[in-house]
Amino acid sequence: ERRFEDTFGLGARGASLPQRRFAQAALSEMLGGIGFFHGRSLLRSERREEPLPGMESVLFTAVPSRSCFPRGFLWDEGFHLLLLARWDPALARDILAHWLDLLNADGWIPREQILGEEARSR
Repeated sequence: ERRFEDTFGLGARGASLPQRRFAQAALSEMLGGIGFFHGRSLLRSERREEPLPGMESVLFTAVPSRSCFPRGFLWDEGFHLLLLARWDPALARDILAHWLDLLNADGWIPREQILGEEARSR
């Protein structure tokens, strides 16, 4: 609780105890949604009808919902990192570095990373 208050200062700004508890729960959910995924994405090709497996990849990321969307979304990650960078800057940098590692030779990062069986099952 002390670290939370030192980081976000909600009590000092007049937030009520229920509001602070809600904010703590939201942070907890975000931290609990961080996962490590590995596998091969399936990529479409103009030359083939069936998707092709991409390179073996790994991704450490915060996901919007582990049970419904067990995969990384680049757009969402930007918003996740706004919160995580305040709470733990080193953790946020590690997650960002994993996304940057997915950059391909053309400078492109696919917006959705469906890596492995868990992600493909959803």
